[in-house]
Amino acid sequence: MKSLLHHFGRLQLLALVITALPLIMLPLMGALWLWQSGLFWYWLGLLTVSGAGGYGLHRLLIWRAGKGGVLGGNQRPTTQAGSHWPPAADQPWEAVSAMADQVNPKDWPLADGARLWQLGRDTLEAVARHYHPQRENPLLEMTLPHALLIIERASHELRHRITDHVPFSHRLTLGTVSRAKLWKEHFSRLEGVYRIGYGIVDPTSVLFREFRREMGNRILGYGSEQVQTWLLQEYVRKVGYYAIELYSGQLLLTEDDGATPVTRRSRAQVKQAAASEEPQQQTQEPLRILVLGRRNAGKSSLINGLFGELKAADDVLADTTHQVTVYSLQREGLTQALVLDTPGLDTPQFSARALRHELAAADLVLWVTAANRPDRQQERMVLDEVRGWLQQDHSRRPPPMLFVLSHIDRLRPFREWAPPYDLKQGGSAKADGIIAAARAAADDLALDPGALIPVCLQPERLYNLEDALWAAILGQQDEALRVRLLRCVSDRRQRENWGLLKQQLTNAGRLLAGNS
Repeated sequence: MKSLLHHFGRLQLLALVITALPLIMLPLMGALWLWQSGLFWYWLGLLTVSGAGGYGLHRLLIWRAGKGGVLGGNQRPTTQAGSHWPPAADQPWEAVSAMADQVNPKDWPLADGARLWQLGRDTLEAVARHYHPQRENPLLEMTLPHALLIIERASHELRHRITDHVPFSHRLTLGTVSRAKLWKEHFSRLEGVYRIGYGIVDPTSVLFREFRREMGNRILGYGSEQVQTWLLQEYVRKVGYYAIELYSGQLLLTEDDGATPVTRRSRAQVKQAAASEEPQQQTQEPLRILVLGRRNAGKSSLINGLFGELKAADDVLADTTHQVTVYSLQREGLTQALVLDTPGLDTPQFSARALRHELAAADLVLWVTAANRPDRQQERMVLDEVRGWLQQDHSRRPPPMLFVLSHIDRLRPFREWAPPYDLKQGGSAKADGIIAAARAAADDLALDPGALIPVCLQPERLYNLEDALWAAILGQQDEALRVRLLRCVSDRRQRENWGLLKQQLTNAGRLLAGNS
């Protein structure tokens, strides 16, 4: 009290009391009026019921938060795992999410910069240890430019979050915020004097007023704790997100606008595909659809069916396709694509090395197997090799694979062909034969029977191409686009490495020449 009088002065404090006297008298006169009119006890009961109801809702909110997360219910975090990440990123992201779920403002106060830095460091180290488990200090397995880039991007996002969501943040200076904090401390001291004075003036309602104030502070404090916890969780997830991008090799030093510029390989193949057509400007990397299968399985016939016109030489004769042939496909609903027709998997023209090379650049695979050929041992061996390659490559997402069962018109009874057929329930000899052939092929290739798409590719007998196969291709387009994005990032990273090295050597040479 003495320090308060010394700070404000006696006359200033007296002036403040005189000014606030009408406001102080208002609740006293209100309580007196309630007493005289006989409504005081009704008001007291309403106050009790309201306080109990508010406190009950507060406890319910705490219970729901314990059941469904800190925000209650099934709230989804703002920062999610990258949809283009390879499966190898699932485990470190689960570790990051587990860390985010465990943070709380008591252990990691938002006002403590040192603790927040430690929390970010712990998150980075958890991700780094996953990608570099043999290193004594995996956190150091990053370049200096990448470390600066993470700081730059995090600061950039934080600036936009504050500018977009905090009112007057673009007008408030750091000095204003500092002075407001000092005024808050002064008003906190005055609040104690006000509460004591109010208790002397209106002792009848002071207990209920203090009860309401305490409950309100608890509710507001709990809400504040929710917001702080959410901010901490988002902080951990955001740091973990960029850490995974960094240590998995997806974080580029150059500007990344999310576009997928044409790769050098696709640019050459686009020119090859458009050699006999009117050239078109290609600004985005096309989807790369790889068609695989044994000789005479119907690969070229499938491509002709996809285009609706004769594009590839029909492979009714042996070894029609001797090398990888590229066709440019434009169709409504499908991103512009390159369709790659390949030699038979059982021919010397298509070695295991060539197959692996094409798979590394494929976004979607169409695997064609003939329904009328039961000898699938070699095909199964190649398919198992492909599966092994895709599982070993942790730097990319495996391309989705669609399995096409061709030549269904050549199944028994040979002379019957009267589509459409019920390929789920059967009902006719031909339909039953197609279902049995699909089951046998699925068993031979270790597939789910529903994964095979039976089609007839004869131009005069096209069947199940539009309804089933095209629907399946469009259904896998989003996943194929994610594969394409990661593939383009890998290509850009390689070009970036060589470009930066060239620039650094050039600038270093100029510097040395200038100093000599």
